[in-house]
Amino acid sequence: MVHSVFSLRSLLYVAYAVMLTVVLLYVRFPGEKFKDYCEKRIERLVPGSTCTIEEIAYRFPSSAAFANIHVTRTIDEQDSDMVVLRLSVTPEPLQFWRAFTLHGEMYSGLFTAGLDVDSKTQQFHLTAIHVEGLEVGKLAEGIGLADRKISGVFAFKGDYQAASNHPNDGVGTGEVEVVNGSIGLLQPILALSTIEFEKLTVGVSRQNGVIRLVDGKLVGQELSADFAGEMRLTSPLLQSSVLLSGYLAPDEVFLRDHPREQQFVQRLLQRYKVTVLPFKVGGTVQRPLFRFST
Repeated sequence: MVHSVFSLRSLLYVAYAVMLTVVLLYVRFPGEKFKDYCEKRIERLVPGSTCTIEEIAYRFPSSAAFANIHVTRTIDEQDSDMVVLRLSVTPEPLQFWRAFTLHGEMYSGLFTAGLDVDSKTQQFHLTAIHVEGLEVGKLAEGIGLADRKISGVFAFKGDYQAASNHPNDGVGTGEVEVVNGSIGLLQPILALSTIEFEKLTVGVSRQNGVIRLVDGKLVGQELSADFAGEMRLTSPLLQSSVLLSGYLAPDEVFLRDHPREQQFVQRLLQRYKVTVLPFKVGGTVQRPLFRFST
């Protein structure tokens, strides 16, 4: 009698092997060596950094969970510390080694994304990236921008793709939104040492190490602005160059309450023969320089 290869006994053996694999993954999930590999990999992605991961664990049925990922650097004699509180990586069914779903938490915000890895072309693609509820002030401190007050709630959606061996040299697009925010200024603008705003939105795209900003809008009580420009990325990020231009419109009530600034604004409008104030921003992320100019 010929037994089928799909006999009950064969199925039981397969089921036993799968269950044994799951148990071994749970009990003996790759420990210090795997953690060291992940830490060294992140350090190569962020030159001059030190990475520590508190814990890597297996989560049934197939997720890897990372807890408290710290990436520390020293910038201008100040320590910065980027922290991802938690990150889970889950393979998609039927695409186990190619497609994954990412979920995480950092700076009081949540993020999700799809990750597609193409081993043939050595490319990866982050799709449907969603970030919401992230505290801008904590993020600014994390990258070392601690010399002025910045606040707000950050959201982002977009995508990004790059070569696996050059993850920082990719291309991507997205939309940024910050609500209920404030930006401390290095020098006052129209007597304001801080710009407070209800909403800031801007479209972003990245290619060849340049982030382009389009259709930027800032809406605040004292002033509103439209802007566009670019940021040329360098390492460290704070030394990246910034070039923005746009138009600023002070609120009429604010100008009535500040007659000296109102006179100054009127002179600029007459000089440039416009109805809103043209401005430019240059310098670096750490030291942006603002001026009224066409």
